[in-house]
Amino acid sequence: MHEMPFVYNFPFFSILLTLVGGMAMPFFRNGKVAQKINIGVIIATGVMNFILLIQLATTGESFTYMMGHFPAPWGNEIKAGPLEALMATMFCFVMGFSLLGGLINIYEDVPKKKQYLYFLMMNLLLCSMLALIYTNDTFTGYVFIEINTLAACAIVMSKDSGETIVATIRYLIMSLLGSGLFLMGLAMLYNMTGHLLMESLQPVIVQMADTGKYFLPLTAVMAITTLGLSVKSALYPFHSWLPNAHGSATSSSSAILSGLVLKGYIILLIKMMYRVYTPELMAKLHITDAMFVLGILGMILGSVKALRERHIKRMTAYSSVAQIGYIFMGLGLNSEIGAMAAVFHIMSHAVTKPMLFLAAGGLANVSGHSYEFKDLRGAAHRNKFAGVAFVIGALSMIGIPLFAGFPPKLFFYTGAIQSDMFRLPVVLIALAISTALNALYYLPVCINIWRTKDEPGHHGHGDEHDSHGHGDEHADHGAHGGAEVLTSHVHDEEEGAVHGGAAAVADTAAAAFTQNKSEAAEHGEHHNTRTTFGFRASMVVFIATNFALGIAYGPMMEVIKKGLELL
Repeated sequence: MHEMPFVYNFPFFSILLTLVGGMAMPFFRNGKVAQKINIGVIIATGVMNFILLIQLATTGESFTYMMGHFPAPWGNEIKAGPLEALMATMFCFVMGFSLLGGLINIYEDVPKKKQYLYFLMMNLLLCSMLALIYTNDTFTGYVFIEINTLAACAIVMSKDSGETIVATIRYLIMSLLGSGLFLMGLAMLYNMTGHLLMESLQPVIVQMADTGKYFLPLTAVMAITTLGLSVKSALYPFHSWLPNAHGSATSSSSAILSGLVLKGYIILLIKMMYRVYTPELMAKLHITDAMFVLGILGMILGSVKALRERHIKRMTAYSSVAQIGYIFMGLGLNSEIGAMAAVFHIMSHAVTKPMLFLAAGGLANVSGHSYEFKDLRGAAHRNKFAGVAFVIGALSMIGIPLFAGFPPKLFFYTGAIQSDMFRLPVVLIALAISTALNALYYLPVCINIWRTKDEPGHHGHGDEHDSHGHGDEHADHGAHGGAEVLTSHVHDEEEGAVHGGAAAVADTAAAAFTQNKSEAAEHGEHHNTRTTFGFRASMVVFIATNFALGIAYGPMMEVIKKGLELL
């Protein structure tokens, strides 16, 4: 009997370790201890998956791991190949540095008595994402979808403000809608086939498609499961929950939600496409056509929404809607290179968007904790690591050569050429429009954060609102009470005034508010400088990884190609 290599246990060990690590945290009830456990688990899990990646990329093989060695239908299975190991390694890497870069905001935003619960949820989040990557069982995928949803909602509302609670409720409603659709599709699929394991499902589904048996129910099942995962992934127009959730959460939560959580559902969808339904059948039943159309709409309309934003985190969140559209557009091209480009874009977005969210948090920390564009003017001079990282992340998202966002766009063009004549012009036009829109909302912000406050000129996103003095919730906390009294007095005067005296009061209030926010920004700068070595290290690592993916993308594409073939 052939003996299984020891490294083939690593996917199971990774999932188990993250669960055990989370279970250990309530025994300490201490945020600092929980954070150390969490980081230790992420490092150990990342090392195991990286070793597995080297093994599978070298041998070019995949394997199936039976949990407890019980065969189907009683047992459960894990299946791992180069693609799964690559995604798992990347998820551990990004989560670790996202937490490290946002620790200062975690300890400021999350109440002390709940901090250990925050890191517990991070462990469960990593556990569920690894399970979605490695599972070979559709119902196990559903179970970990629900765990992922609850953990993701928890890290949004951990900030414990009215805004995050409302955002969490919207997130939960939309997520449960997606989960319910996916479960409904699985129930119908099991009723038709009698199987839940992915590799057992595929031959039965192909046979039914060839014979025409259950043709309409089969089409409905594929549409419902794909729709459910699309809702979970925030594909346009199912994105309404995303801007508030990502925009109001603490920086590390926003980074992980955008960079990783959305991608876990997409990876499960890719596995369903290749391992259960087959791309040919999805194209025949026009499922990929719908994915393509919605992806194109997301690419353009997500960017249009971002262009109208005045809040840097909400703008970055709407940018994620556009980037998710890129991925679905690639999957809908019905070409091998299109699918490879979509998977590579998962990686490029996963290392770029967390850097943007963390950089935005770093800029806000030295700007009175305000995320409004008008308050971030010149912030990059007060936190140069954040400023440089945001500019590099913005250039990557635009698709400038040498950055991680460029190779997938290049391969989307190539994949469109492989596709049909209808998709080719649509992709070319959509990529051009989306790239231009990306530049229109990212570049003005990059200029604004590097421009000193005494420089002339107007910010492209609307400096006309500067005199209103409306910061966000954190800016209000950062300013002194005198500004609040004066601002309240301004509003009272505006309601009752019939002459120009109110304007003078408003000018006085605006000046006082600006002065107080400047003091808060100076205080934030000092505090940030003393305690953010982890932030600086994270920015350097994310920047280096971005350049690495943008320049040496060839080996990654080879691993992705082999991984998709083994699916």
